[in-house]
Amino acid sequence: MVNMSNYPEKAIKRFESKVKKTEGCHLWTAAKQKQGYGMFSYNGKSTPAHRFAYLLYKGEIAENMVVHQTCETNPEHLILQTKSQNKRSYTSVRVSQEMVEKESVKYLYKLRNLRPDLQVEIDAILMKLITEDMKEEDDFGFEAESKKKEYL
Repeated sequence: MVNMSNYPEKAIKRFESKVKKTEGCHLWTAAKQKQGYGMFSYNGKSTPAHRFAYLLYKGEIAENMVVHQTCETNPEHLILQTKSQNKRSYTSVRVSQEMVEKESVKYLYKLRNLRPDLQVEIDAILMKLITEDMKEEDDFGFEAESKKKEYL
């Protein structure tokens, strides 16, 4: 916890109240961009939550670097990379079972449309999510199992 003294206790508590800590990942529970990135407002400026977490727990970010996240806000899962390294890392990220359980299925459908290169992996995850509870009725407009299969 390197930079805790750089931020008022009230801001730290507010940030931490928006994080749900699991065994491995720290999930952002507050506002998110359309792309799914958590956002935190501090000093009148909106900042990506993972970037704020890095500044808070690890330290400064060099001008030519970006914060790469393998989960949302766990400092152990945040590393500095150049933009080109981050682009390569982003394309290799896979959705974990824990993330699927914690995040919205709607997001996976949106991601499927935004990232056609991950369609096979996302379809496999979505098929695993079809449970007995979902067969009855869900909030995605699919009332019958056959409609889900037609969509996929």
